Amino acid sequence: MQPYQTYKAEDFLTDDSFIAWVYGRDPAAVAFWSGWMAEAHPNRGEALLAKDMLEALDLPETEITEATLTHETGQILGRIRQEPTRRPMPVFRRFWPLAAAVVFLLGASWLVWRMANRTPLLADLLPVARPREGVVEQANRTDKPVLVSLPDGSTVRLQPNSRIQHVAGFGQRVRAVILTGEAFFEVVPNPKVPFLVYARDVVTRVVGTSFTIKAFEENPQVTVAVRTGRVTVYSRKELEQQRNVEKPEVSGVVLTPNQQVIFNAREAMFRKELVEKPVPVVPASKPVSFEFDDVPVAEVFRRIEETYEIDIVYNESLLQHCTLTASLTGLTLYEQLRLISKSLEGSYEVTDGKILILATGCGP
Repeated sequence: MQPYQTYKAEDFLTDDSFIAWVYGRDPAAVAFWSGWMAEAHPNRGEALLAKDMLEALDLPETEITEATLTHETGQILGRIRQEPTRRPMPVFRRFWPLAAAVVFLLGASWLVWRMANRTPLLADLLPVARPREGVVEQANRTDKPVLVSLPDGSTVRLQPNSRIQHVAGFGQRVRAVILTGEAFFEVVPNPKVPFLVYARDVVTRVVGTSFTIKAFEENPQVTVAVRTGRVTVYSRKELEQQRNVEKPEVSGVVLTPNQQVIFNAREAMFRKELVEKPVPVVPASKPVSFEFDDVPVAEVFRRIEETYEIDIVYNESLLQHCTLTASLTGLTLYEQLRLISKSLEGSYEVTDGKILILATGCGP
């Protein structure tokens, strides 16, 4: 009996019985996995993720001769391992036989494209016309960030000791990656093909935006911080629970620029806040002036909101006659807020990713 309870997504992706179940090509596998998935296994989410990635490939079942298979897989293995001989691969009647993982060494061996460290199975389900498709891993084993390009044109800046995985058929129906570690994503917009990032206990869904995710295995917290655009972050557990519900209701946390959410796995709770160092979002071609000479504070707040795309909440009626004369150029957002609050003889708080101005007037 295989130790399926300890499998990760990449393990399921390389298990021949699991693959046969996903594509419905073996009644015995279908019966076993249908029963297994109905049980409350702690890693059921990993299996569901693997199932999603396999279904995204949508592979047809066609015939292939053993001679052709041996020839093609031998060529692949020769290119990958640079070995003079071929290792024979088993042939399965009901679904595509298994081929080898494709490993690309880019640069000075710092970027690795590889399959899991076991006999690869997923790549062998693919037609001979697409022999390179499988599960691709891109890892940064250096001490500096590494820029990685995805098949759809999106880019990922991988931090040291970080890696991402995706199917080689990436972008056909869904753009899904698994992240371990930290990375900054710049996603090419495509409303028809959502971009999903699976990172530990959360799933981040975007269409086109830029954001950072931190999800190191040794840290119980996962952080998602948005630079531009809008993302929605879901609890992976909640998504799994709603998967088979006729009318699923999954509430996610919506993030806009300069907002972040921290998910604590131990408490299973989201905490939404502003990023530590908010940055201007407006294009450099449309600079906003922060030189104020007796300018109403409502206009000051409007410029800050426009620059950082952050909501500022205050009592408009109480502050409608207040003005500001000051230079805020070159100051950080929080320095600006402190100066403005001081002029109003008040203070500010950051709540749920918004700024709350606590002031009742302009002084005497």
